[in-house]
Amino acid sequence: MKNIALLLVFTGSFLGYAQPNCFVYPEESGERKACELSYKAIAFQQGSKESQMLFDKAIAIGPKFAWAYYEKSVPYFKRGFLYEGLQILNEAVQLEPIEYLCYRAYWHWQYRNYELCIKDLESYYSLPKAYMQTTPGGEKDMRILLGLAYAKSGNYTKGITILEDCINSYESKDAVGLADYHSLGMLYVLNKEYDKAIVVLNKQLAVLKDMADTYYYLGLAHKGLSNFEEAAIQFNKSLETFENRNRFININAGFAVYPSDVKQELRAN
Repeated sequence: MKNIALLLVFTGSFLGYAQPNCFVYPEESGERKACELSYKAIAFQQGSKESQMLFDKAIAIGPKFAWAYYEKSVPYFKRGFLYEGLQILNEAVQLEPIEYLCYRAYWHWQYRNYELCIKDLESYYSLPKAYMQTTPGGEKDMRILLGLAYAKSGNYTKGITILEDCINSYESKDAVGLADYHSLGMLYVLNKEYDKAIVVLNKQLAVLKDMADTYYYLGLAHKGLSNFEEAAIQFNKSLETFENRNRFININAGFAVYPSDVKQELRAN
């Protein structure tokens, strides 16, 4: 992936940003006062009138304090007000792009604005000090999300290249995410590279066996190679796994699979 300079810094790598240290700002400065007010704001329930009014005061006093904009924007996104949240978050991105570009990209992804997601992530990874960030909860490297966004835009080849580069960049197999191999294998299937898909999806099963989606895509790969008997076996395993209430749910999968999809393949197989 071109123009990516990654510093594999794990501290603070999740899209939930560490609270700033107010003492790094000069006493009586706008940023110091804004920081202190923001700490008072987060003592209230997120999105409450009290917290939002305090963030407004913080922004008025310290308009260059990016964290206040970020914190103020979060409840808008969580409640479905994308436009309003972006108007606020855009200010944080303008002030500190390295801190907030990935967060904005994540919400573009959530609202299926894949081109804007790609734009933000490509901008982020072009920054000299870009470091590894993950989706909230840490289940996916944001590079995986970038590859999936390209795939959702119809560019499977670009998505595959990004996912391959991401997985190959890890120093050990233990660093691979719980669904990374699934994401890559899925894109191989969508790109009709069935032999590669089978190899990678079997790697996924070695990591995690209770994800119904993996068996489904493994079935599609075998079907693509006319291995219809093996395909049926995998489709049935997918249905069995769907019945498991404790199965692993692949968050931000990009291409959702439902039991009805599996049943349709079994009927057609």
